[in-house]
Amino acid sequence: MKYQVGQIIIGKVYNVKPYALLMEFEGGVTGLLHISEISDSYIRDIERYGTIGDQIKVKILSIDDDNGFLRVSFKQVPTEESYSSHVNKRSAPVMSDNEFLPLKEKLDEWIKQAYEEIENKIK
Repeated sequence: MKYQVGQIIIGKVYNVKPYALLMEFEGGVTGLLHISEISDSYIRDIERYGTIGDQIKVKILSIDDDNGFLRVSFKQVPTEESYSSHVNKRSAPVMSDNEFLPLKEKLDEWIKQAYEEIENKIK
């Protein structure tokens, strides 16, 4: 299969490193999904996002001209596709900043309630 930069493809994880998931694609082509291309958030344990045998939908960032090795990204897969991109049904979180707005709006109220509960227990 002939791959192109920007193409969305499914690959299978064949090795896990602390910094990346090594993947194999159709036609025996291999590639690297670097930890920085999985999420914008800090990743403590890369195996929460992929383990050996998992199939993950990714976007091709670059192709090595000499050996065809692919550099791919999970976080650059369009949002509408990323929720279903883990073929093994493991959810790899894709979060936007506004998903935390309800938390931010309620935080002051919750802190006040917690202080009131503590004061009531002390009395």
